[in-house]
Order: sequence, then structure tokens, then C-alpha cells
Amino acid sequence: MNAVAALLKKSIAETQEDYLYYIFLRVLDALLREDVRQCVSRGEITARESLPDMLKRHATEHAIWLRVGHLADECLWLPVAPTHFIQRWRCAGLPLSTQQGTHVRLLETVEEILAVFAQGLPEHEAALYAAFAQECAIAVEHKEFAEQERLRWFVATTWNAEAAWHEQLLHFDRLGAFLDHPFYPTARAKLGFDAKALAAYTPEFQGPFKLRWVAVPKRLHHQSLPEQAGWPRIWPRMADVGLPEPLADSHALMPVHPFVWIHHLDEFLHQHGLRECVIRAPQSYLAVRPTLSVRTVVPELAPQWHIKLPLTMRTLGAKNIRTIKPSTIHDGHAVQSVLGKVIDSEPLLRDRVLLTYEACGAHVQQQSFLGYILRRYPEDALQDSVPVPVAALLAETPEGRLVAERLAAHFYHGDLDVFLNDYLDLTLQLHLRLWLRYGIALESNQQNSVLVLSRHAPRLRLLLKDNDAARIHPGFLGRKRPDLAARVGELLDKRILVDAELPLAQMFTTITLQLNIAVLVEGLAPKMGRTPRALYAEVRRRIEHILDSLEQEGERVTFAREVLLEAENLYAKYLLIAATLAEKADTGAADVNKFYGLSAPNFLKVRV
Repeated sequence: MNAVAALLKKSIAETQEDYLYYIFLRVLDALLREDVRQCVSRGEITARESLPDMLKRHATEHAIWLRVGHLADECLWLPVAPTHFIQRWRCAGLPLSTQQGTHVRLLETVEEILAVFAQGLPEHEAALYAAFAQECAIAVEHKEFAEQERLRWFVATTWNAEAAWHEQLLHFDRLGAFLDHPFYPTARAKLGFDAKALAAYTPEFQGPFKLRWVAVPKRLHHQSLPEQAGWPRIWPRMADVGLPEPLADSHALMPVHPFVWIHHLDEFLHQHGLRECVIRAPQSYLAVRPTLSVRTVVPELAPQWHIKLPLTMRTLGAKNIRTIKPSTIHDGHAVQSVLGKVIDSEPLLRDRVLLTYEACGAHVQQQSFLGYILRRYPEDALQDSVPVPVAALLAETPEGRLVAERLAAHFYHGDLDVFLNDYLDLTLQLHLRLWLRYGIALESNQQNSVLVLSRHAPRLRLLLKDNDAARIHPGFLGRKRPDLAARVGELLDKRILVDAELPLAQMFTTITLQLNIAVLVEGLAPKMGRTPRALYAEVRRRIEHILDSLEQEGERVTFAREVLLEAENLYAKYLLIAATLAEKADTGAADVNKFYGLSAPNFLKVRV
């Protein structure tokens, strides 16, 4: 029986039960990892033998327990196990229970455990936990729906290794879409979407749909179009969307995602006083397919261009609504331009790092709900290549292997070690040099970092996109490249600029080291017949070697050595707290994606 047939054999009831337990464990691990309500820092680790007698009959399978007695009148007991990856304790499974005097209550659902964590909180704070419980239910529902589509697609699809680069990218985007975010527990939930919207607009289904269009008065329309950029020839004229062609003298066309068109556009136009002057085009135009980011779509007739649109759907937290701020259009291009000049000056990176072109876009009167970014891929450099987002490397393929194994077989004669080594070398050389030489740390997460593999040299390159949320130290950059410091000073979102090295270290640690490297180490080690500990020792040796080289070249690396190689704990991103369980005013975070805690065990403090 092949892998697909084995998966299909599972009953829907069994699968749903698996999803419930899967989300249950992910939520508990996130609560422990982010020390929500100080459950770990104020809790007490105890052995099974120390449990109260009334709990021991429920604790036959677990040796270590966490006692949390400060949340409310009930005392919470969680079975835990030690771990080295991102957190010191993880949930060991069921049962969970609360104790109040001699009364024991078993907790078997996410809703019950979140209700315990919400006890004693003011009503408005407790409501955030209740809303998250609903998000958990949506995650289970969406995961089940996506899994059914994955099984159906796996029966029907095969990988064509000779397909064009843009078809390869869509294929691996779709595989990556079925794999949950490593840390945010309910990443599967696309809040705001129902089953119909999931099937119509998400990369798991990857069906084509047509964009809707509005005509905006040119006096309100702010467009970025450098002369050398050109514009996709497929961009509509007024007549293509059912409007009179003379309207082009006074209005400009802007695309709108059909989900926004149906559900929220009228409300937005009314709220911002635009209903009377913005014209809805009667006809849809331009067939597109969704990419891994959902709101970024690729035109079927011009796949070298991707269009990023506002989308009233939230992922990775209730506060993560996907709008496009006008500053993003400007700043994304500015950062990519700086990166291009920096990379071109570095011989080790020049031929191995590719960038998308991010200069084109438009917005309406500083509003974030009407706008778009046109991203152009370097199609000449991608010919005869296979682009694969890092987010897809641990995804399962129809033949039962991981994507990384498939790529190693095709490009590295099956040698997964050599493939991983190439990836580690390039990733660490790039990001450590950017940080320590130029004061730049990129939020180049698994989705925005794309491997480009080829049978021609260089065999492995890295493509970066969507870098509008970087952290840049102008002092660092000015010392090395004063010609670029002025460009950085023009950035509109001043959160990008930092005046200390710690924010650079936090970004490098939580994105490059943990998300883009450690997650792969944990997933690939068993496939390589190695332990994660052994692979982390190799990562450490590579970092040490690069730091030594940079120091010999005159760069200051003392702080990097301290925070990466010597500290007991690494910074971890507390996304669940910042994006869902707390208000922004309570965390003090300027960005919900950059709220940190110094609590992750340092897996680099290892030598074998």
C-alpha cells in the first residue's frame, strides 16, 4: 500500500480526533513556551510521586508534572517533559486536571484549559482567551478541510521536475501551505474565511479566480512606477473591466481581492468618504492563483509578476489583519534597493543571492485597504531552476518523502547532508554579514526566503522578497556604506530604524536561527540518522567560523558571540501573547510580530 492509499484509509472521525488532539498539544506548548500568565516561571515542577493522592490515579503515564497554583482557586496540574527546542518544557499529553481541595476536575478540551488560564482576569482580558478558544475550533475545522484536499490532490498530482520555474514555485507553495507554522498554534485558522472562501482563495486549493477592479480619481491615486520598471502588459484598460475608456483621463484602475469586494469594500469606502468618487467596475478581469501568502496572487498570463493585495483575513493571530500600509510600498522597495547594493559588494553573496523587484505599487489617500504592490521576479535568473520556499522543505510529498529529501535526491544525488550544509553556509553567511557588517537584520521568514536550485552552478541560491519589516541600525550602515545611509533615512516606518544591536540580534535569532534553521534541524535530523544535538554542533561550528572570519576582516563580533554562543537562553518570539492574548498597550510592542522573551534554551551551547 503506497503512502497516499494509507492516508486515504483513515476515517474522517479518526482524523478529526487527531486534529483536536494536535491543536490541543500545540496550544499547551505555546502557553508553556511564552510563559503565559507566568505558568512556568511561577509554577512548580514536581515528580509524580509528589502528586496528591487523589491525582495519582490519573497520572500513571507521566513522570513529571507542572503545578500552577496562582491562576485562581483551582490548582492546575499539567504533565510535562523536558525539551531543548525553543522551550524548556512541553506538554507530555493527557490528562490535565485542576484540583480544588479534594475535588479533581479533568480537562479534556482546549476551551477548558483556556478558561482556567483566563480565571481571575478582568472581563476584557478574559474575553481574549474566549476568542482564542473560538480560533482553536476554527483551526480544527480548517485543518480538516485542508487535509481532505491534500489527500485528494496527492492522488492526482505528480512532480514535473522539468516544468517552468513559476510552475515549480506554485507547486511547492501548495505543498508548503499544508504544513502549519512551526510555532503559532492555530496557524491553520484563516480567520474570516469560511469553507467556500478557503476553496476559492487559498493556496491549499490553488484554484484560479479573477480580480475585481475599482476606478479611483487620479487626484487620490498615488502610484510608484520607476521608469525602468515597465508595467505588466496584462494590466486592464477601462474597457476590459466594463467602464468607458475616456474615464482613463481622470481615473486609475486598482485591483481588489474578490473576497474584499464581496464582504467589506462598501463599508470601507463609506467609512473613508470614498463611496461617491470610487467607481466599482462591473466586470472582473485578470485570472490569478493564490500563493503561499494567500493575499499575494500570481497572474496566469504573467507569472513573473506577483500582486500583493489587502485581504480582510487574519492569520497568525487575531490582530494580524492583512492590509497594505502606504509606507510598506515605499519601504519595501527602499530596503530591497539597499540589499541589492550590499549584496553586489560582497563576493561571497553576489552570485548566490537574488532579490525581487519591489518598486511598483499604489495606494489611495494613505488608506491601507485600497492598495497593491507589484513584485517582479528575476525571471532570467530563474530559468531552468526550481524555486522552493523554506516553508515547504519539511512538507510531505505524495510519495511520502519530505520536500527536502526530494530536492536532495534530484540535485544532490540523494545526499541530504550536503544539501543541508549548502543551505546552512549560504543562510548564515548572508545574515551574519548583513547584521555584523551593515547593521541589517531581515524578517526573511520561511515564506519570504526561497531556495533556488539548479543543475548548473551555483547549485543553490537564495531569493529574498518582501523585506519591508527589517531592522536597520543606521550607525552600522553609515560606517560601512555612507552612500546608503541617506536612503535608509528616508524610510517612512521609523520602527525599521534601531539605535542598538539587540534588536538586530533578536531578529536574527527568532527568524534566521530558530525559524529558518532550527526548525529544519529538528525535522531533518531523524531523516539523516543524526541527532538534533549533533546537527546543532555543526551549526555552532559554522557560526564560529563566520564570526572568526568577520572579526579578522575588522568587524565587531563580541556581542554576537555572547548572545548566540555563550548565553544560557535565546530570545523567542511571543506571538501568541502579542497577536492574540494581550492588548498592544499591555505588551508595549510596537509590532505584534516583534515581541520577545528571553526564555528559549540555547541549543548552540553544545559541542560533540
